[in-house]
Amino acid sequence: MAAKAQAPELPHNMPRQWDARWISDGAAAPAAFGVYLFRKQFELLNYSGPFVIHITADNRYRLYVNGQLVGLGPARGDLSNWNYETIDIGPLLKYGKNVVAAEVVNYGNSKPRGQFTASAGLLIQGHTAQEAAIINTGTTSWQVMEDPSIDVLPVKTNNNAFYGAYPGDSIIAQYHPWGWEQLNFKDSSWNVATATAGVALQGNSANDWRLLSPRPIGPLKQDRQNFTAITATQGITIDPEFLKGTAAITVPAKRKIRLQVDAGQQTTGFPEMLISGGLDASIKMTYQSAYHHPNQLSDVIHPDGGIRRKFTPSGYRTFRYIQLDIETGKAPLTLLDYHNVYTQYELKDKSAFTANAVADSLWNNGKHAALLGAQDNLYNDPFNEQLQYIQDAHIQGLAIAFFSGDDQLLRNALVQADQSRIPEGLIRSRYPSDDRLLNITDALTWIGTLQDYLLYKGDKALAKQLFPTVRNILDWIERYPDPGTGLPGNMPYRDSIASGPLTGQYLYALRQAAAIAGYCDKGPDSLQWNRTADKLREVWYQQCFDGDKGMYAETPAKKSFSRYTNAMAVLAQAVPPRQVKNTMQRLLSEKPAADESLREKYYLFKAMQETGVTATFPAELEYLWKRKEENSPMMYQSAAAVANLFLLGITAGIQSTSPDFKTVLIAPDPGVSSQVKATMVHPDGGLMEVDLSFKNNRVTGTVKLPFGVTGKFRWRSKEITLNGGPQEISL
Repeated sequence: MAAKAQAPELPHNMPRQWDARWISDGAAAPAAFGVYLFRKQFELLNYSGPFVIHITADNRYRLYVNGQLVGLGPARGDLSNWNYETIDIGPLLKYGKNVVAAEVVNYGNSKPRGQFTASAGLLIQGHTAQEAAIINTGTTSWQVMEDPSIDVLPVKTNNNAFYGAYPGDSIIAQYHPWGWEQLNFKDSSWNVATATAGVALQGNSANDWRLLSPRPIGPLKQDRQNFTAITATQGITIDPEFLKGTAAITVPAKRKIRLQVDAGQQTTGFPEMLISGGLDASIKMTYQSAYHHPNQLSDVIHPDGGIRRKFTPSGYRTFRYIQLDIETGKAPLTLLDYHNVYTQYELKDKSAFTANAVADSLWNNGKHAALLGAQDNLYNDPFNEQLQYIQDAHIQGLAIAFFSGDDQLLRNALVQADQSRIPEGLIRSRYPSDDRLLNITDALTWIGTLQDYLLYKGDKALAKQLFPTVRNILDWIERYPDPGTGLPGNMPYRDSIASGPLTGQYLYALRQAAAIAGYCDKGPDSLQWNRTADKLREVWYQQCFDGDKGMYAETPAKKSFSRYTNAMAVLAQAVPPRQVKNTMQRLLSEKPAADESLREKYYLFKAMQETGVTATFPAELEYLWKRKEENSPMMYQSAAAVANLFLLGITAGIQSTSPDFKTVLIAPDPGVSSQVKATMVHPDGGLMEVDLSFKNNRVTGTVKLPFGVTGKFRWRSKEITLNGGPQEISL
């Protein structure tokens, strides 16, 4: 995109004055599905320099300046935190006549689960009075028409399986006003847009629920991405050069053909098709994941016979394969080009890792999954849900920060979860999401996510902002003790979690909350929560610890045990120090439960990292690698980046020991590898690098830290002090 939404700290993210108004097509039903095309023509005769606008829409917009796409949005929020983007369109304006055009899609009842809405509309505000007098919606004249060519194509679900992403599109091209975004298009027959509501800003009382807030994260990027192969054809022979956009496919009249294109790996974005001819033809595009999924998303196009018609889906599509079923009528159809416009949050990946074939494969897999889901929110399942779950965002957001030094998506996930609070004070499991899905485990995980964020990026202002929610969550659980055992008891939103893992989660959250309180200069809270944790530890030990097995049971009946519960016990300091190694060895000797999730593995691996009991980590990686080779759906989730976190944290041994990564511990465990090379990005943008060789129980090589960062290098029972800059290691 030629112009991009800017980060919120830039001064031009706030206009001098908000005097624009929301506009819509006054003849349209405001809450029904509809695609609305807006145009504003104006002349510039003596204007130079930047031309900054602030733009948002309900639900989604694409913005064009003189026919060129310059932005899409807004970033997802809720009605009390409705994001707008700031874009400088000046570079695309010219002397004389200009046109700014926007396509706004309101999905009505077919909207994605993560989409909030009030009513269809567009809002554009000029940054200065001069720009506002030219461009403002509601105070200057805009033209609008509802595009009758597009309708919703519902997703086919199997046995009412959940689907939360965008619906498909059904397009009848002859009804589309082709060239509507171009300067020379005649819009005299269009309606004059109707002003529907004034501007309301976040933090203010207002009748209109869309309370505006500047985009809190960086921009998206879009790049052309060619398909890598044609994996199947039926009824036609295709020139391989078609994949590069340098050869066309012509389908004769009255012909049915099928072909399947392969992106090479799971990808996301907006597949773009360019065709000519094909009057009365139909083109169906069915998007298929790299793994089997019962839900089926398709787009259908009925061409109008025109020349060089370009089609782009209205919403994100995630896929590896696309099956094209084309049936022509009386006229041939020429498919000139077909490629994906890959779309992702813009960041610079500076990370690297290499150790052995299994580890390297998992590194590449986890990084790809994490980046694929990095959009306006952190999506764990870009194919089927496109929702931000706090437990998965915890893993994905940390990984992205380690890759790039950009923590904005993780910070945004923390803040949006805080914005999801219900009156009882708990946060929702996924947000933004137009539902009320809650679980106490997710709320406790949010506290740990905040603590892990602070260890990476010292942010006392955010910690203090979110601190009341930390207190609300802990107070909620404290209100529901089990009078018989003294453990956390039955409570709303507990679901079916057993008392053992719930106690472990609560106890660990108390420890993390105490650390957060100390960081926020709230000593009494820190002391209180540590004391509560110490008392609960004794009760839990008496109720659930099995001395013969050396592990915590799932319930006081002591009939079942899990690796996850005992990892939580270790992390929460519920295991006596002299028994920690034994408990870790015992839990690691247990066979993983068939349904042990990537979320649970995070805590297992973290317990291994913090205790140094890491001998079985290569076996854990082998298990994940086998799931990858079996094409398991779990390895396409963004949470698959759990492997990346601990390849850095255990294999390379890079760990933060204080907020803002001011101090580090590097304690590598190479496992089966004779050499480990890793690069991780420090929150100040510098690089933490290790290049180590291992032989005969010795380690040699170099470690490089950013200047100003200090720490320890630990190998076996030996330690040396680390300082900023490169440092030779020989132990």
